[in-house]
Amino acid sequence: MRHQYATVPPLQKKYILTQNPFNNDILGMNEALCSILSGEDEWCFDTEGRSIKFNKDGTGELWCRCNFNYWIAAELEWKSIEPVDCVEPPGQIVEIASATQNKSPHLLGQLGLEITLAKRLPRRVQTSDLSKSTMINELGLTDDAFRRKSYTIRIEKGNFTEPCYIGSSSSHRPRFALRLVFDKSPYPPRSEWRKPDGGPDGGQFWDHKEFVSRNSPELEKQGRAMNDIPPAGWNTCAVS
Repeated sequence: MRHQYATVPPLQKKYILTQNPFNNDILGMNEALCSILSGEDEWCFDTEGRSIKFNKDGTGELWCRCNFNYWIAAELEWKSIEPVDCVEPPGQIVEIASATQNKSPHLLGQLGLEITLAKRLPRRVQTSDLSKSTMINELGLTDDAFRRKSYTIRIEKGNFTEPCYIGSSSSHRPRFALRLVFDKSPYPPRSEWRKPDGGPDGGQFWDHKEFVSRNSPELEKQGRAMNDIPPAGWNTCAVS
């Protein structure tokens, strides 16, 4: 049944919203997902240097290192918001995912985030050689990269490999139990890089939307990772 809020006085409207079971479910799920998000030490696209971190106090870090070059090492601020397209009760979303958890990742939930990238280095490296870099953070990014941005994320449980290894034949492929998927990359788009030619274009960082966490070696016994695809080779064929 649709509520006719136009006929409800402001104070009463606020009361109805807070008592709505659907809104309470969303609030509870948001808190649970934020706890998972900030409970992990970091979420990695590549454990060698491309990661994002969320602290419980609303701060965090974004790192982008590739081929020994540091492009981003920045603090960030974040907070949860209700996703614009969240139209189903969270319990229903999880129930649907549970039915197929043996074949695909188990959806823990969806969450809206606001993230603001800062120009300053993380405190633990502010006195390191990174402070002398000529291309890190605001030296390589435009001011637009540091504006507040909204994202929709989902957190999944399953058997995952580092996204940088998807489709690779490498034998060194650690497994992770959690995956974080953004609707758009937390890395600035190409238009917000001062000189994208070269390293940024080579790394295509703005396409990184998937990150993993919770290293779980025992998952290797369960076969191919859920987010992996077979490496291309002579036995691969395409039908058009």
